[in-house]
Amino acid sequence: VNDIIQDGDIIGVGWGTTLNNLSHQLIPHPLKGAQIVQLEGGITLSTSETYANEILGKFASNYSTIAQYLPLPVLFDSKEVKEMVYRDRHIKRVLELGRNANIAIFSVGTVRDTALFFRLGYADSQEKNYLKTHAVGDICSRFFDKDGNISSQELNDRTVGIDLDDLRHKEYSILLSGGDGKIASIRAALKGGYANVLITDQFTAKKLLSE
Repeated sequence: VNDIIQDGDIIGVGWGTTLNNLSHQLIPHPLKGAQIVQLEGGITLSTSETYANEILGKFASNYSTIAQYLPLPVLFDSKEVKEMVYRDRHIKRVLELGRNANIAIFSVGTVRDTALFFRLGYADSQEKNYLKTHAVGDICSRFFDKDGNISSQELNDRTVGIDLDDLRHKEYSILLSGGDGKIASIRAALKGGYANVLITDQFTAKKLLSE
């Protein structure tokens, strides 16, 4: 990241355990005029942690710049409520920054029972069963099938954060993920064209290439 990041860049960051681990390993690199923006809502009533604020704070501190938080849940109960909140000028500004970010850094989730999205309690049992049947993973809590297509438009319409299509147009759209449990979701994310950089381990890379 330090090799590509420059003064004035807008860096969009996801949340989760992988990004949290990354945020603890950053190498200080002060920038001028750069901004760090949260790519998806991160507020939850669950005891499980998204690490959203911590990740953003560590990125901003590392690059001596400003953090732009998205102080919302990642999923609203209805599309109408989400659209109403989206009209707020402060929220619109943060969302616009995410769309305009030239660098995006994110991981992929799974649809296993242990997936952080499920542990956060956002999906009810019916939605969880649907996703486990029709999706293979998510980026920024937007779930997709094995071909990289949105698996539930209804759920997607209630999700807060960057649209997956916007990731296709970044200068650097960086997917950071690895491990056997992530193979299907990584493959689908690449098929969907959501990342133009993949950072992974050699074993995951060999399995993806062999397929």
